Amino acid sequence: MKSIKDATNLTSRDLQAIERREQLLESAKELFALKGFHATTTREITRNIGMADGLIYHYFPEGKKQMLDIILKEFLDDRYLLVEAEIAGLEDTLSLKELLISLGNIFFAYIAKDKYVLQILLKEKSAFSEEYTERFSQHVSLLLGQTMKRVQVFVDRKEIRSFDIFMMVNQFWSAIYSYILQDVFFGNHSFYHSDREHYLIQVVEYTLLTWEL
Repeated sequence: MKSIKDATNLTSRDLQAIERREQLLESAKELFALKGFHATTTREITRNIGMADGLIYHYFPEGKKQMLDIILKEFLDDRYLLVEAEIAGLEDTLSLKELLISLGNIFFAYIAKDKYVLQILLKEKSAFSEEYTERFSQHVSLLLGQTMKRVQVFVDRKEIRSFDIFMMVNQFWSAIYSYILQDVFFGNHSFYHSDREHYLIQVVEYTLLTWEL
């Protein structure tokens, strides 16, 4: 099927097909998150957005498993690649505080905004192939590696304490992931009583306090 990247040659029929495909994926994403992958039927996916029952197989011949694979690929590959590219593009002249705030904002912007996918990742591990589990692990490892490399510069300059660099970085990212998990599962009932912006500032300030000489 043609993609939006080929937009110069798309007909109105092509555009309609792309729109329907995206609507089906969004419907599947919502239902997989709320009801679970195994408990969701293809009929529910189509009826959730008012489409004919059999239409789903025109766009996804392999059914809901194919849809889950596409949802995961777009998140684990496309979205994380954007995060990694944004981090790689950060200026070397940033202060440590500016760096940590930038890292947190990038992650919130690309990863935290899609609660449905995060719920699927947390609740439906049994439906994932080993390939997806491995790719997710690779992306997380790369994220940690990128951060460790940037923080090591400040250690070498003797601007912050020198101890286990992995634990230093893991401390920061664990606080970010914790906020996201609370937001996904508890929303307004989260025990974090601040918005992302203020929470990130608090995390960064605490992190700098524990790292200072």
